[in-house]
Amino acid sequence: MRQKRAILIISILIVAGATIYGIVVRAVHAQGAGDHPETTFSEKLGTILQNQKSIMEDLASIKEDLRIIKIRVTQSQ
Repeated sequence: MRQKRAILIISILIVAGATIYGIVVRAVHAQGAGDHPETTFSEKLGTILQNQKSIMEDLASIKEDLRIIKIRVTQSQ
């Protein structure tokens, strides 16, 4: 009876250990696979920030042009 119980407990421990090991291995591989999408996300974010900077520069240029036009219209009146 004790031998059967010991074999049962050892079997359960082996199955539980194998399950935990499998989960850890999958987690490690998932982290490695996640590096590429993070890099892609970082590149896309960089592109978006560059586009926003370009838009802000264009808006500043337009604002300066409008200021000059306002001065000319004011002087001509």
